[in-house]
Amino acid sequence: MQKKDMVYISSGKAKDIYETSGNNLIFEFTDRVTAFDGKKKAEYQQKGEITCRLAEYWFRIMRQEGIPTHYISCPTPSSMLVKRLDIIPVEVIWRNYVAGSLLQRYEAGEARLPKGVKPEEGAQIPDGMIEFTTKFEVVDRPVDLKEIIFNGWLNEEEIEYITNLTEKINTILSRELCNSGIILGDFKVEYGRKTNREILLADEVGTPDGCRFWDNEEFEKGVIKSLDKDVFRKGKGDLGLAYVELFKRMQNS
Repeated sequence: MQKKDMVYISSGKAKDIYETSGNNLIFEFTDRVTAFDGKKKAEYQQKGEITCRLAEYWFRIMRQEGIPTHYISCPTPSSMLVKRLDIIPVEVIWRNYVAGSLLQRYEAGEARLPKGVKPEEGAQIPDGMIEFTTKFEVVDRPVDLKEIIFNGWLNEEEIEYITNLTEKINTILSRELCNSGIILGDFKVEYGRKTNREILLADEVGTPDGCRFWDNEEFEKGVIKSLDKDVFRKGKGDLGLAYVELFKRMQNS
């Protein structure tokens, strides 16, 4: 598909978005990477293609598992054709382990951990936990169910549906990653509505931009070896090499 056949809409942190005929969208996965609300920026060769191909890999698995998504196809290695949705302004985070902002907010007295869970990076959350944050605000923030319902972003039935769907997505991701020797620390997903208000999984899923992936062998030794954007956030090595390693391991699983 040529860009002359598309209308540019906007650019996000890592994707450029275009409208196509038929009211669908094209996501162009770029080599951009940002952290700390855009304060840290860089580009890594092949990042766009790797994240696109991983998202495609997972969307196909989700479809096989009965998860409704906006994915249609990938016209090129770095672009994805998707159904246009009304994006719900709530981002959903599923956590299997303590890490990132959860630990930071706990240490600041702004978040609680489930009973019995240690306040340290890499501590397992046995049954997992779900969190919701705003989307489209200058700096996204955690929100509780009362605010979500009050603002009309989701009703109680939709919250329950999304919670159950996200838990199922976690089960699918964790199962498949286990075959590659990778632990799923946490992940974030977005949802959107069709015109008939049916809710679909949107944006992307299972990419190292939106997940924490840890090497299981190193984790068992007490070391957290990241294969995700934390490599860039924490300056722990070459992000490009980490993404390539993750992609190869998924291909070989």
